[in-house]
Amino acid sequence: MFDKSKAVRKILPSPLRQRLRALILLAAVPSAASIIFFGFKDYEASIHQNAMYSARITHELVLTQQTLISETLSFLQKLAVDETVQDPSDPACSVFLSHILQLSDRYQNLGIPGANGDLLCTAIPLAQPVNVADRPYIRKALDQGVFSVGSFQSDRAAEVISVNFAYPVIPDGQREPVGAVVAVLGLEWWSKQLMRLELPDGTKAAITDREGKIIAIHPSDETALGKELASQAAFSNPPVTGPEGEMVQGDDGIRRVMSRSILFQDGEGQPIEVSLAFPVEQVLVEARQSVLIRLAVLGSLLVLFSSLALRILEGQVIRPLGALNQAILGFEKGQIEDHILEAQTSKVSDFEQISSSFRRMSRARLAAETSERERLQQLQALLDALPDSYFRLNRDGVILEYSATEAADLLMPPEQFVGRRAADVLPAPALKLFDENMKRYHETGRAVSWEYELEINGHRVDFEARVRPIGDGDEMVLVARNISELKRAREKILLQARTDFLTRLPNRASLTAELDAAVDDANRNDQQLVLLFVDLDGLKQVNDRLGHATGDGLLKLVSQRLRGCLGPRDFAARHAGDEFVLLLRGDDPAARARAATLRVLAAMQRPFVVGAETVHISASIGSAICPQDAKTPQALLSAADQAMYSAKSSGGGRIHLFTPEIGLRNANRIRLMDDLHAGLIKDEFELHYQPIVDLKSGRVVLAEALLRWNHPELGQLAPDRFLPLAEEGGLMVQLGDAGLQRACNDLPAFRNRFGEGFQICVNHSPSELSAREHGKGLDWASYIKANTPSDASIMVEITEAALLDPTPFTLSSLRSFHDAGIEIALDDFGAGYSSLLYFLNNEFDYLKIDREFAQSAPESQRAVALCETILGLSNRLGSRAIAEGIERESQLRFFQNRNCALGQGFLFSKGLSRRQLLEFTQVVDIK
Repeated sequence: MFDKSKAVRKILPSPLRQRLRALILLAAVPSAASIIFFGFKDYEASIHQNAMYSARITHELVLTQQTLISETLSFLQKLAVDETVQDPSDPACSVFLSHILQLSDRYQNLGIPGANGDLLCTAIPLAQPVNVADRPYIRKALDQGVFSVGSFQSDRAAEVISVNFAYPVIPDGQREPVGAVVAVLGLEWWSKQLMRLELPDGTKAAITDREGKIIAIHPSDETALGKELASQAAFSNPPVTGPEGEMVQGDDGIRRVMSRSILFQDGEGQPIEVSLAFPVEQVLVEARQSVLIRLAVLGSLLVLFSSLALRILEGQVIRPLGALNQAILGFEKGQIEDHILEAQTSKVSDFEQISSSFRRMSRARLAAETSERERLQQLQALLDALPDSYFRLNRDGVILEYSATEAADLLMPPEQFVGRRAADVLPAPALKLFDENMKRYHETGRAVSWEYELEINGHRVDFEARVRPIGDGDEMVLVARNISELKRAREKILLQARTDFLTRLPNRASLTAELDAAVDDANRNDQQLVLLFVDLDGLKQVNDRLGHATGDGLLKLVSQRLRGCLGPRDFAARHAGDEFVLLLRGDDPAARARAATLRVLAAMQRPFVVGAETVHISASIGSAICPQDAKTPQALLSAADQAMYSAKSSGGGRIHLFTPEIGLRNANRIRLMDDLHAGLIKDEFELHYQPIVDLKSGRVVLAEALLRWNHPELGQLAPDRFLPLAEEGGLMVQLGDAGLQRACNDLPAFRNRFGEGFQICVNHSPSELSAREHGKGLDWASYIKANTPSDASIMVEITEAALLDPTPFTLSSLRSFHDAGIEIALDDFGAGYSSLLYFLNNEFDYLKIDREFAQSAPESQRAVALCETILGLSNRLGSRAIAEGIERESQLRFFQNRNCALGQGFLFSKGLSRRQLLEFTQVVDIK
């Protein structure tokens, strides 16, 4: 028998069954979405609850720490106004701070650095001097006069890892701080604060300083202190911010809710922060399990419902639709299966499939139109947002459509160019570029770009154009961008790259280009070119005495005066530092050079008023002429430089013209400078020693170390042959260190010969003091202490010139020698005047009378009066006098009769080698 139900079931397409199943699943989507949504809400609520707990714990910790900082600020403010603290150099200050420290179990140390950073007052005695000027928080407290907090550091006085606090100490009636009172808070305190919190297992907490370094961590881990917060597993990855707060998953795989808060923030926005990461992994697992259980229940119900629904739909929907579908298929083939239609007609209410198909087609058409409309809107929004003008052109160059954000970028109103060829619109210069690049575009079929300019409303406007094909290339889009500001920026950058920032003169790069062109022009046209190399005399002294701000202001004024000394065709540039180069060209520059240099010399000698200061300088000028003195730019610059060096060596404030002799001297100087460098490496230097005699007993008690250079070709050279070169080449520190080391090595042999009290006097030049201020060379005080049997066995001799304008570092160095027990001798006393006040206010163990005074006595009454005055001054102030340059017996008697302690000179001995001094007599006959 024929089974009609099976026939209908067979003719129903399988996609229809699938769509019915999908419909059932779709009906279940809201339920699943609700489960997931509320599960997610539970997830968020759990995280939020933990985040609130984390924030509360963080807030409690912040309040505790901020109370500490506030108490520390109040504590330091009270200390800063105490009279004992306001004089940090008074020993009573350290005693006072020591008592205060004993009353507090919070701070590791209390101290007061002075304005220069030296730790003047401290509760904990210092093993050695400490300077904290390099600490940023100290500088901030001193320079800005505010409370400041340091970073993770090793405290140099307390020798603990700490975070320090500083507050300026400003005595009553003064405006500038005399120092800053500092409280040292060890990291143990911070860590104890974290340990007091009752935190769940897996919770991580840390306090970081202004540089992001850990100063406390929970659980305790000393190895983490001082490291970046990201170095810890819990904080290794950046947090992800969501509605519930910040989540972070560390390298340990555990997810945590992260809470951060600022403990303290200075005026520069640099905070001390506390970070707490609260574990939520278990909460997330439980939330996921809840969602999965609910989804499993929904799935079971969905299976049951699907089975029941399919059974019902089979008889009520599927079979009637199958019959209708079979009828439609048969009709398309010219067949009518009435028996199937008749069997299922009673179960079909209307032609649902036809209407359903129409609805699908309508929705598809509407969706397509909506999508196209949205695409066009997006494209238009994109065009409106970009700072470009767009033109759609056909292959003939006719403008079909345009879009412009800025109407000011259009050459004319749109109605005047839409529908016209670009060739009919553009002016000639722009049209030429357009035609050239369009030809290149049609030949290559690739995008091309070019730059052009238009005059719009009386202003020049620069554009960049780009052409690209549309589709198959029948049309193209031209994009024009206004690059006027970009071109101005490029021009400004180019100008800045060729201009000295300070003086606004052309810089060395501009000088190189200008000099190359000028020399080439002079050689090609058989003309002369004069180059003046100007070096300022005294700028370094201005910087050292008045500061670099005054020096910079002086350089600006110098550049203005130099411009005023030149003609309209001449050129001035800053070469480097205090060096300027002037180019004189045009008609007979050699004849004009003399007058120009005299104007420059006069202009530099006139006083300069820089702010509230009046500054006096001069200039050394070297002149060279192209092509007589040199034919290449570098050779011309070098010749003028050599002539300038010759002028400076002659005393400065003058001009020297380049000559072959100057070139030869400079070549010899450079060669000797190279030999000097090689001599230091090859150890070609040795010490000679000139004995210094006790004028009462005749015993040799001292020897002055005198450096000699055993040059491989020129023989033994005295210091006056190479020390000026050493100062110029910055080698004085190396020579001084080499002399000190050799003197310390020779000392034991000399003491065996002349007794345990024998001393060696080692010279320390002013240029060495200046160089050591920048951290070069040995620390003499420490080296002498470590390499001699007693601190007083090496005497340091400085010249009076070092005290004519002493820097704070010079005075500090002298104090360090005195504090270390090293005796100091003042050489050439009487040659100047500025050292007299310093001599009266400080202790010098020896005073060496300048040899000019010693050699003129007793014949010159003026010399006698000066020597007697110096000897009287030395005796009254407790220093021993050494008379230099004793060459005659009458000089010896003169100083013996006036109770001069020691004498030195050729009458006793010249400078001796180490071997010669060891063979020299222990007692000189002075009777």
